[in-house]
Amino acid sequence: MTSLNERLQAGREMRRTMSGGDSSHFALPGVDQLAPDLKRIIDEALFGTIWTRPGLDLKQRCIATISALMSQGELNLLRRHIVRGLNVGLTPNQVVEIFLQCTFYIGVPAVESGLRLTKDIFEELGIEYEPALEYDPNRHVDELFALGQEMHRRHMGSLTETGMDSDSPEVQLERIIDEYNWGAIYSRSLLNDKERAIISLAALTTMGVYDAQMRRRIRGAVGVGMAPNEIMEIFIHLSMYGGYVNARTAMRIARSVFNELGIS
Repeated sequence: MTSLNERLQAGREMRRTMSGGDSSHFALPGVDQLAPDLKRIIDEALFGTIWTRPGLDLKQRCIATISALMSQGELNLLRRHIVRGLNVGLTPNQVVEIFLQCTFYIGVPAVESGLRLTKDIFEELGIEYEPALEYDPNRHVDELFALGQEMHRRHMGSLTETGMDSDSPEVQLERIIDEYNWGAIYSRSLLNDKERAIISLAALTTMGVYDAQMRRRIRGAVGVGMAPNEIMEIFIHLSMYGGYVNARTAMRIARSVFNELGIS
């Protein structure tokens, strides 16, 4: 067992690794002045204990953190973590791609706010950004739908069944989701399947989604190659971003899914 001072040093070293030499990453306005004990606890528990754990690399942890902060609309802290993600190896296009995938989870207004912030960051850092244009507007809608169903099966294992008439509003919504969430977004090349699973699990956990959607998401993560310990590590990582109650509940759901799949 490490000492608390060793954890503190590990946390400060993690901050240095991700800051890229920017000393502002060590400042927590408000916390510094009002709750210095909390600042130490954050450095020890979050950066010195959780961020240093094995199971996920720093890029994956940044993807999970950016997704969680976007789901909460925490733009001030999001700014730092976008920069940290760039510092540990995420490309500008990959950062933007995280926002694209979040669109159907958190909505267009939140994503637009995140992209405005990201644009400002790129300009401040002097990053020459060239958007990745992968969407094919000449594709027939039925082709897009078919692609979406293929990606839906790939990431979730099965399609969503409503048990309703094809003209029902629920079925019409599922078609839109299959076309655009699964067909237009999930088919893009800038993130791999595991990274997309991390984004989805992070968003659902932070939003406190505990229903069948979370169970299917966990099954889907296993299906695209995530190991159980990697999935559990996502929830541990999010415990101080989305709250330990959400994290612990997600872990219990995951344990149940692993048991159903016969995974120890």
